Amino acid sequence: FARDLYEAWTGLLLDGDLATARDAVNFLFNHQQLADGSMPRNSLLNGKAAPDTFNTQLDEVSYPIIMAYQLKMTDNTLYQNHIKPAANFVISHGPSSGPERWEEQGGYSPSTISAEIAGLVAAADIAKVNGDTQSAQVWLGVADDWQRSIEGWTVTTNGSLASHPYFIRLSKTGDPNAAISYNVGNGGPTLDQRSVIDAGFLELVRLGLKPFNDTAVTESLPVVDTTIKTDTSSGSGWHRYNGDGYGDGASDGHPWAPSGKGTGHLWPVLTEERGEYDVSNGDTSTALALLSTMKNFASGVGLIPEQDWELPNLAPSPYGTDPTVASIGFQNGHPAGSAAPLTWSAGVYVRLLVDLTKNSVLERPADTYNRYVANQQGQTSLTVTAPPDKSSVNGSPVTVTGTSAAGNTIYVAATNIDNNSETTVVSTLTNKSDGSFSVSVPITGGTTVLNTVAVSPSGATAHDQRTIVFDLTPGKVVFDVTDPSNDDNGPGNYAYPTASDFHAGAFDIQEFRVIISPDGSTVTFKLQTRDLSPTFGSPLGAQLVDVYVHNPSAASSNTSTAASFPQRNYAIDSSAAWNRLIEVQGFGQRYIDAHNNTVGTVAISANAISRFITFSVPTSSLGGQPGSGWGFTVTLTGQDGFSPDQARGFASTPQPFQFGVCAAPSSNPHCAVDPSTVPKVMDTITPSGVSQSNELDYLLHTPVTLHDVVIP
Repeated sequence: FARDLYEAWTGLLLDGDLATARDAVNFLFNHQQLADGSMPRNSLLNGKAAPDTFNTQLDEVSYPIIMAYQLKMTDNTLYQNHIKPAANFVISHGPSSGPERWEEQGGYSPSTISAEIAGLVAAADIAKVNGDTQSAQVWLGVADDWQRSIEGWTVTTNGSLASHPYFIRLSKTGDPNAAISYNVGNGGPTLDQRSVIDAGFLELVRLGLKPFNDTAVTESLPVVDTTIKTDTSSGSGWHRYNGDGYGDGASDGHPWAPSGKGTGHLWPVLTEERGEYDVSNGDTSTALALLSTMKNFASGVGLIPEQDWELPNLAPSPYGTDPTVASIGFQNGHPAGSAAPLTWSAGVYVRLLVDLTKNSVLERPADTYNRYVANQQGQTSLTVTAPPDKSSVNGSPVTVTGTSAAGNTIYVAATNIDNNSETTVVSTLTNKSDGSFSVSVPITGGTTVLNTVAVSPSGATAHDQRTIVFDLTPGKVVFDVTDPSNDDNGPGNYAYPTASDFHAGAFDIQEFRVIISPDGSTVTFKLQTRDLSPTFGSPLGAQLVDVYVHNPSAASSNTSTAASFPQRNYAIDSSAAWNRLIEVQGFGQRYIDAHNNTVGTVAISANAISRFITFSVPTSSLGGQPGSGWGFTVTLTGQDGFSPDQARGFASTPQPFQFGVCAAPSSNPHCAVDPSTVPKVMDTITPSGVSQSNELDYLLHTPVTLHDVVIP
């Protein structure tokens, strides 16, 4: 874990073992870092991603940069190959992406964003050493913005735990006053975000982003102590957050695994973090007492665990008890059934001890402290007018326009998050008369995050972030057909499910393309919908697309007019008999011939901004390269992994997770049919002269027969 290694590394740094500290940095960058600049959640000892790795945690991307800065590891090779990609990953994914440090929730987290800011400031200093002033200005501008914004994202002013503002564990959307509830996990409760408390905001002080006497910090400490502090026979400790279920069960001591449910206990590392805060504010006597508590929490010399038991003593279970529920027995103020020793605990014990000998937080980065605490970082003005956020663009370059103060320098960093954080930075001066600017930024195909930073002559900054998509598939477009909007109602009477997961336009086809790759080896199909919001945890979670491919050269014995499954309740016209069926969705795929044999694998992607579902197959697997006379019968409906035909079912009227044959009860004969008999097609592309309302009308046609659209 890059996070745990950083925490242990602070002990090495302060203890003076700089050789091992450098080895830790080199391990992270040379063996663990991924091609896009990020770090895996955790790795094997050889640096390869561990089997249980998941997601990307932005503090783990940021900490190695801080480590390199504090060791003065500024050589150009390390900078260009490792530090620069990491910083560009952070600016293009932060401030909120992936889980926070407890790995169970995503959102705007004080501890995670603190690491991001400190990492970017550190990267900027290393960039300056290497003569890369443009990147340095971008990273500092982003860091300044996030430092100014963090309290607005994570301090609630209307929470129920105090009559004054206080930090919460995280806000889900960046609005800490929103009435949003979430389940904390591990069998714990579902709570309003404003009532979930941890002490992660202390990282703002430790990393030099806020002074120890910042009002939001000092007013939050009593809330922390009331909510998650417990005094034990060994001293005071703190829980990760209220409602934590990660640990041995409180009532019977059963282990957290394998049920994944239990009770969280006190973490000695949090006692250390509070001690570091006490060093910051000059309360060394309390900090020394907390250091002693950490020692008391250990099971032996140096064996400080992950968690300690804060409850009354609990006897072990009788011999022979099922080990999945047996308690090993616990004593108040001593180790719970967690990892021991925890390297994180050992490392931070050393750093608190050394900090106390010098009466200073020695691992605090000097650059952040000087920028945000010793001095007041200035803010200038910036308004970006184009391109719109979350918009699709048609090519490169992209023109970024806006206004700032006259005489300011504008820097625009374009980071392609689909291409290993490839970043281009351009700059320009604002117009001397009105502060306007216009700058052309080259981009490549994919999703690009634009970070625009204004810097005044005095060094004041402002920042804007937006995302654009250049949905480029290289090659020759051999077919491109559009479909009318708002015809996502089948024959005219269908209605969407009522659950909020289903967004208007999710089943409305806008455009369909067929593209041959430059080398002819791949055929790519692109289907655009009116809305492609991620659903059920997938970019393509709502939709089920079927493309029935008609190759005019295919032998009739190798074609079919059947639908993908009989339950779809339609057939394909004989003139469009298919020899390949490509079916794509967010949770599976089918690519078969007319005899139901799998002929290959489909590469599938989806983009919420361009609203294109993109899927590709090898040209050889299609039985030829699409050209004149080839036809495509295209259908769009809802996917349902619990349905035998993978398609979402119908009811007479819409239900939360079923389409409605009609929007409401009606005397219309279309509304009186058995819902299980209607064709499962919300939208299709019809050839010239054929109306969708007629083609899908199940009262006029038995069975409903679909026609293809043909390459001229």
